[in-house]
Amino acid sequence: MSHTNQPTITTRHFFHQCVDSKMSYLATMALLLACSVSTQLSEALASQVAIVTGANGYVGREVVRVLLEEPGSSSIFCLVRPGRVDTERDYWKSVESISVLPFEMNDGGLTIQSAIDQAKSQGENICVYHVASVFGPTEDPIQTARDNVQGTEDLVRVLAKNGKCRLVLTSSMAAVRGTGQDPLNGQFYTQDDWNTISKLNADSWGSCYQWSKAESERRAWELSESLGVPMASICPSFVFGPSTDATSKSFSITLVNQWIKGESPVQSRLCVDIRDVARAHVAAGTRPHAIGKRFLVTTERRISSERIADVLKKTCRECNAGNPERIHHDSVFQGGAIPIGQKEVDSAEHLQEYLGVELRPVEET
Repeated sequence: MSHTNQPTITTRHFFHQCVDSKMSYLATMALLLACSVSTQLSEALASQVAIVTGANGYVGREVVRVLLEEPGSSSIFCLVRPGRVDTERDYWKSVESISVLPFEMNDGGLTIQSAIDQAKSQGENICVYHVASVFGPTEDPIQTARDNVQGTEDLVRVLAKNGKCRLVLTSSMAAVRGTGQDPLNGQFYTQDDWNTISKLNADSWGSCYQWSKAESERRAWELSESLGVPMASICPSFVFGPSTDATSKSFSITLVNQWIKGESPVQSRLCVDIRDVARAHVAAGTRPHAIGKRFLVTTERRISSERIADVLKKTCRECNAGNPERIHHDSVFQGGAIPIGQKEVDSAEHLQEYLGVELRPVEET
């Protein structure tokens, strides 16, 4: 008996059980609905073709890894800068379901359209995970910020021309609030909060980046709604955790290396594990009820820099890594608009309800 027929038989079995035992009508309907949703989800997973932009990055690589673990996962197209194509193909050479293609974020949509054309040969149910953006200092941070926004706009417009392509946009908590910005409800940040204070500033690449994340997500929502592109957005806080690439030069990995060597003080940051960020992306790309929703993927409270430093010292001693005696913490920063230790974000229930994702504790990360 084929696997695809099992949900239908299970539904009939439950139905007859309900009738024979004289279960209530409402209970019967609830059971049938649950089976129907399960069937829809299985079909979506089995037939989806994934496209991941920025697939060689810290987050992009982890998204690809989680996609590979999904039951029924078919084809994955990893989009990277042209100069990285050969290296990335070599990295994934043993995985038949992965194709690596060149991607230019600011080519007016040419390379994303080319990727979609190739993806269509594998199936019509396509989800684009748009992870790529430029992060870090550049010679012209204002232009870099505008390029990030333009690249997102171009991508959404291309998806709109290609039927039922689904979009999962990697945004950021930087799109939710700027430095020191108070939450709308006066208590903690929710998916209704938006960064309204970060500006384009040639002297601050950080402010430009924050502006670009907020503006990119705003424009993506506006265009997706007007053009009919099914979309969900993921807004992670500072991302920590193990990299799948031992040579990764991500800012997170670099920062932790500085901390464990005692080169810079350990900081209190609102953060999330990279493995959970990737799981949230894939769930948003496959779960039927994730469409049209914004997800803050972060722990709800900061833990103190002193507590993080203690965990790092203990781990370094156990693993014989770093320089635990030199690890020290920042004792000046007490939090932004919300003090360290208080609830800063309301996210856990929303993530569990719609994505089925429960975040692991910071100590584990």
